[in-house]
Amino acid sequence: MESKRAIEILNRLEEKFPDARILLEFKNPFELLVATVLAAQAPDERVNRVTKTLFSKFPTPEALSQAELTTIEEVVKPINYFRQKARFIKQISQVLVDRFAGKVPSDLNDLVALPGVGRKTANVVLANAFCLPAIPVDTHLARVANRLGLSQSTNPDKIEQEVAACFPREKWIRASHLLGFLGRFICQAKKPRCGQCPVKDLCPYPQKSEQSLF
Repeated sequence: MESKRAIEILNRLEEKFPDARILLEFKNPFELLVATVLAAQAPDERVNRVTKTLFSKFPTPEALSQAELTTIEEVVKPINYFRQKARFIKQISQVLVDRFAGKVPSDLNDLVALPGVGRKTANVVLANAFCLPAIPVDTHLARVANRLGLSQSTNPDKIEQEVAACFPREKWIRASHLLGFLGRFICQAKKPRCGQCPVKDLCPYPQKSEQSLF
């Protein structure tokens, strides 16, 4: 995709979504890491309610690592796959204490080596907790990237590479927020609101949709 069109897309989305940001609530890298693990296949609003209680009880990796697993499970029970996620966040906390002096590392390889942490979660933390250039590929960004022609792949790692190639490195974080908001609020999976889209004329998807009707 030509960079001029990519930048124009970003400029228009900036006008449409000036407040685009991560919707998970956090005060530090540890809280964001745990919240992102919990947010897999779960709505951010529910995660925010759960983490408010979780961090009031266990505010540090040390505290969470020492908590009983059953107690953690009870707190995160409203979240999908709560037993598995409770185990992950307890294990993550223990690794942070044992290997990183209770601090969340700011290195991609260190992050993805943590239990239950994949590349998307690691990139969320790098971008939003450490302000390091990264593009977390969630379902919203992946869908929008394909529809806009920013990527031709369905593989998250490949989508990340192709979207990154469309924008200057210093725009990666902002691009991920803006494209994510477009996916959340307009370019939805089943019924995209193409009539409300600020980049409709720059997007091949509406034309494909119209052609498929005939």
